[in-house]
Amino acid sequence: MAKIGLVRIDSRLIHGQVCTQWLYRTKSKKVYIIDDQSAKDPFLSQLFSMACPVGVELETISCEEAGRRWQANQLGEVEPIFILFKDVPNAYRAYMAGFNYPELQVGGIGGGFGRKIVMGPISFDDEDARMMNEMAKAGLKAYFQPVPDDKEVSWQDVKAKHYPNL
Repeated sequence: MAKIGLVRIDSRLIHGQVCTQWLYRTKSKKVYIIDDQSAKDPFLSQLFSMACPVGVELETISCEEAGRRWQANQLGEVEPIFILFKDVPNAYRAYMAGFNYPELQVGGIGGGFGRKIVMGPISFDDEDARMMNEMAKAGLKAYFQPVPDDKEVSWQDVKAKHYPNL
């Protein structure tokens, strides 16, 4: 059974801040990118692996596989592990597939049509908010924290400000 160092949504996935700050602070020895699209692309997975610091292993898996493997052996023996999602839909699909992580840090999700900024570099659309709220109702502790020095802001606070009717 693996110990989780951090579960984070960051649309950039592997980048400088993840490698120099979050991996260092969590002392994680393995990164799982859980993303349905990336799991189908071995070349992209290889690029992500090359971007990781020396001594840190990386594996890219689908949401369904994450659920199956979590139920079977909680993602193995390496610990602590660092979980990265590109967006809320992947985090939601993995959660609903049986990967019931207890906490989720939302770090960075870019803007776009139909999205609104809910905190710093984090934007949501209505479907993101609905999925986040459903996971929170199921017991997930979700919070927003773009960089390590930022104060954690709870999903409840973001919801109250931007989605009070959920």
